Amino acid sequence: MSEKPKKERFEDHLRTLEEVVKAIESGSLSLEEAMEKYEAGVAAHAKCKEILGQLEKKIEQLVRQHDGTLVARPLEPQAAPKKKKADEDLPF
Repeated sequence: MSEKPKKERFEDHLRTLEEVVKAIESGSLSLEEAMEKYEAGVAAHAKCKEILGQLEKKIEQLVRQHDGTLVARPLEPQAAPKKKKADEDLPF
């Protein structure tokens, strides 16, 4: 009997990203270790964005019509806030 692959959870990737930030901010890592953590953080961030994007496609909003009935429509994604010039080079 084959096992189902473990479903990737947003919270797991977010936890990884938080641990990476904490480790890098500690200042106790060598340059090589910090680079490995950074790369792991970039990958975790990408997975978080991917999972959120998939979930966003599933979300619907209820819109009340003029006659009072509710209609489900796909949620229109809001425009992302404009990045500041200093943030443009960051991968996340």
